[in-house]
Amino acid sequence: MASKKSGKYIGDAGIAKFLEQYKSQTPFYVVRMRVYGALASPNKELLPVMVVASFWEEDKFPKFVTKDEAETFFSTFMGLWRRMEKTAEAGQKVLSARGKLATLEEAKETLLRRVEEIDAGFIEGFWGGQEDMKMPSATAALIDGLSDEAESYNRLLEDVSTWSDYNDAMRMALMEELEERDTLVEDAMKALLLLKEKSKETEH
Repeated sequence: MASKKSGKYIGDAGIAKFLEQYKSQTPFYVVRMRVYGALASPNKELLPVMVVASFWEEDKFPKFVTKDEAETFFSTFMGLWRRMEKTAEAGQKVLSARGKLATLEEAKETLLRRVEEIDAGFIEGFWGGQEDMKMPSATAALIDGLSDEAESYNRLLEDVSTWSDYNDAMRMALMEELEERDTLVEDAMKALLLLKEKSKETEH
């Protein structure tokens, strides 16, 4: 995924617009988490270009008119890749903001986004199209745990979708539960990145 351009990050809104411009069906919040998952992957053959290709359906990857357009395209995504590397190195939170869950619809949208961020985002990026990979038992346990968390969010979404009313007490309880679950997910992702770094150290 080499480019003569610097790969400067154009910002979250810029990447979202870029995805729309090239008709990607993968939303930005999933894209960034898929990159984050790829950074934690033990798959040594997983390249940035392979991750970027996954943002489009099969046979729908953009076709470029000029070499400069292709370089700008890949440079833009390398900017995102480097931004996520810095985010990982700094140990910053990566899940999108929860908001205040002011309405039942907002609560459901937030839960659905969590499922997609974890499952279609981080976990898919981690596996990189592979069905099986050799990895330490601790890594396997953590990624399995994240799959369980994604399913827990999905069950919570199904439950919330049956609510006939939505009052402030329910909102606060849901906020507390999401905060607890989000912390568990963030910690698991950070642990996977740490294990990846430790495995690199032992190779040298």
